[in-house]
Amino acid sequence: MPPSTLPLPPERHAGGRRTDRLATTLLAFTVSLACQAQAADSPSDLSVSEFDTVRVKAKREGTTEGSGSYTSPLVTWGGKAPVRILDVPNSVSVITRQRIEDQNLVTVESALREVTGITVTPWDGATSQIRSRGYNLEASYDGIPAYGALSAFQQFDLAVYDRVEVLRGPGGIFQGSSQPGGVANFVRKRGRDVFGGAVALSAGSWSNYRGEIDVGGPLNAAGTLRSRAVISSQGREYFYRKADSSKQLFYGTLDLDLTPYTTVSLSATQQSDDVMPYMGQPASTDQRFLDVPRSFYAYPSWVIQRWDKQSFAFDLEHAFQNDWTLKARASRQRLDWFYKDSYPTSGVAPGAGTVASYARRQSDNDEVRQGVDVFASGPFPLLGREHHATVGANVEEYESTSRYGQGTPVRNVPVATPDVVENLPITPTSGYNSITRQSGLYAQLRLSLSDRLTGVAGGRWSNFDVKSRSVAPQPLSAWSAGADADGEFTPYAGLVFHFTNDLTAYASYADTFIPQTQRKVSGEAVDPRLGKQMEIGTKASLRGGTLNVAASAFRTRDVNRSYPDTANPGFFLQAGEVEVKGWEVEASGSPLPNLDLTAGYTRLMTRYVRHQSLQEGSPFALFEPDHTVKLFANYRIESGQLRGVSFGGGAHASSGILGSGVAGVREQKGYAVASLQAGYRFTEKLRMTVAVNNLFDRRYYERVGALNTYNTPGEPRNVMVTLRSRF
Repeated sequence: MPPSTLPLPPERHAGGRRTDRLATTLLAFTVSLACQAQAADSPSDLSVSEFDTVRVKAKREGTTEGSGSYTSPLVTWGGKAPVRILDVPNSVSVITRQRIEDQNLVTVESALREVTGITVTPWDGATSQIRSRGYNLEASYDGIPAYGALSAFQQFDLAVYDRVEVLRGPGGIFQGSSQPGGVANFVRKRGRDVFGGAVALSAGSWSNYRGEIDVGGPLNAAGTLRSRAVISSQGREYFYRKADSSKQLFYGTLDLDLTPYTTVSLSATQQSDDVMPYMGQPASTDQRFLDVPRSFYAYPSWVIQRWDKQSFAFDLEHAFQNDWTLKARASRQRLDWFYKDSYPTSGVAPGAGTVASYARRQSDNDEVRQGVDVFASGPFPLLGREHHATVGANVEEYESTSRYGQGTPVRNVPVATPDVVENLPITPTSGYNSITRQSGLYAQLRLSLSDRLTGVAGGRWSNFDVKSRSVAPQPLSAWSAGADADGEFTPYAGLVFHFTNDLTAYASYADTFIPQTQRKVSGEAVDPRLGKQMEIGTKASLRGGTLNVAASAFRTRDVNRSYPDTANPGFFLQAGEVEVKGWEVEASGSPLPNLDLTAGYTRLMTRYVRHQSLQEGSPFALFEPDHTVKLFANYRIESGQLRGVSFGGGAHASSGILGSGVAGVREQKGYAVASLQAGYRFTEKLRMTVAVNNLFDRRYYERVGALNTYNTPGEPRNVMVTLRSRF
């Protein structure tokens, strides 16, 4: 289950005024630029062909749908406006629409599992914990930051998105307060320029059935109003017995060109998930894994999770005649989720096969997340050279309300017959409400220092505050303050050297901050944690841009971590430190005609530098392997009698994880899992693929948990058949 919402800072009058001033400044900034645009532009002077050129050029920047490629020359995260991936002085990967379809990736978790340096760990059967470089990965949706929204929360089906851009390393300049591991930016599909669509049907092991339709096109003769609707539905069972789930998604969007230079977009998304929770297997009280089949399910058959999420988004984009662009984006998400379950509270007694007790619980949660991001971006001349600037601001508010109750525990339960735990009514006994607010002003300059050298410099000024209180069924309490930060500055700097137009080397510094609530003996709050990363690397674009390769080395210092002040009980020091370092290599695209691939290797080393109880050098990240290799390739035969046939496959190799286990007793050693795929293209618009996952039926644990839960076996060998058609 998603963990309880962490207490965030209470609302403070000063912080509130700062947020209001920022919002007012943001609105004034937008209106000012819009007025300038209205005065400068003369859309009536454009012909129809010029109108199409402006609109199509704007649409194509960064879009991967229809590219047929596993790589993208442009990304939007590294500078808000599209930037060549070779010019971003950080490690960035892109999951393109073509790769999503070729690998039959349908969930956010399945896509991120394929990204170099990303570790996806199962959580509760419906969600996962997603990590990068020692920390949870953060999320943004079309560039709007979403604080803590990725791990352990429901995510929309991948059918909604054109691509997923993944930054590894701190993203504080645009994200604000966030973990230093990185950010995944989810870029949604837009209205279609010409009428068309696609249908996908799939069937697989464990009664896994799915259907998806994507259709849209212009709604007027001029093509200035464009539409798209996406519907998907999936019902499935799992390799662990008794459990099943169902998921339904609807996504709709309209794009309207108000003028040849101004486009607005509206979208709505709705997804409902019903899932039987699965938190892995318990372990034996002697610390060993249970000797049971992978299909073993240790939970009663009445457990349930229900997720219902709606999202509404508005975009406005205006292109000025001087090549500057103004973009304003706003979104509102609402998530209702309910769970009622029962789980072991301890390990299984050897021989007896019983658990000391099973807990019963119920939680009903309502969450609202809304955000606005506005920025202007474009070139400017200085000292005889052309440079580029981005200036913007964003505001986010996240409110969570939960009502929770526990039932009477059941003692001495045989773990093989969990249905002896009855489904009894549970009355909520506690209520919790929290509001997290974050706002910031950011700026980035891309300076052309010479024909070969580009400097990237910028920063962000952030405000962050949280408040929380008790609500019904408890008595309503006053707001209580949590972590906060005012005027926190987050710097960013980088250099990119161009050996040629297609070969670069870079160095960069980036950081992020995380406010803390603990107090020093002086009475002041400890300073925010800082995640400070240095990275060097090189990137190349080969074969005319169809293949991108990159290599990088990084070192992150997580400083100001609080721990108890033993000389002053009840107070804290800000002296803890963690070091994360390593290196990565990655290739994506087409190294040969008709061959598409992605390949990556990650070496990760984490350790505590200073901790109140652990020795220096103790490992920090126990759920991420030290070594990871990921590979997927697909080859198409385009001539001869076998024309239309494709075949490929992939492999994931890991050095293993300790997790919450015990070294040498309950841990996952190194392992590798292979997949195989074959396909046939009947016509240019109809194709079928057959995929076999875990080809050699390797037995391993995706997660090593505690004695009571989260010892989660990897999926056994399974098969999926997919039919795709375009019209």
